[in-house]
Amino acid sequence: MIDSLISGKLIRDPTTKTGPSGKPYCNFLLTVFTGEESPVVVSGIAFQDVAQRIGKLAKGDALTVTGALKPSTWADKATGETKHGLNVTVSACLSAYDVKKKRTPPSTNGDNAKPHDYSPGFDEPLDF
Repeated sequence: MIDSLISGKLIRDPTTKTGPSGKPYCNFLLTVFTGEESPVVVSGIAFQDVAQRIGKLAKGDALTVTGALKPSTWADKATGETKHGLNVTVSACLSAYDVKKKRTPPSTNGDNAKPHDYSPGFDEPLDF
C-alpha cells in the first residue's frame, strides 16, 4: 500500500452504512484531474467519524483525503475486459465545509501604520 494525499470532486453522493459492529462506514467515488486527457477515478472507503463527515457531502463537492492507496483490477461484466483502478482507505479528510475563516482584522493601534525601515544602511559608493 502507498500513503497518499488525493484531492478531487465527488462523482456521486457518498453512501453511508452501518457495519456489523454498529460503526458507520462510507463508500465514495472521487474524480481526480491529473492534467491528462481523462481524469482518474478513485474509489474510497472511510470509517467512523471520517465516514460521517464524508457522508454529509454531496455530488460535486471538493474533497481531499489521506490514506492507504492500493491499485485494483477487475473484469468488466459486459465486455470481459480487464479494468484497472485505485482504492483508498481513508484515515483523514478535508472539505471546504471543514475550513473556518481565521483571518483577524488589521491592527488599528498605530504600530502598523508606519512602514518599517528595511534598508541595509550601506552608503559607500561601489568601485567599478
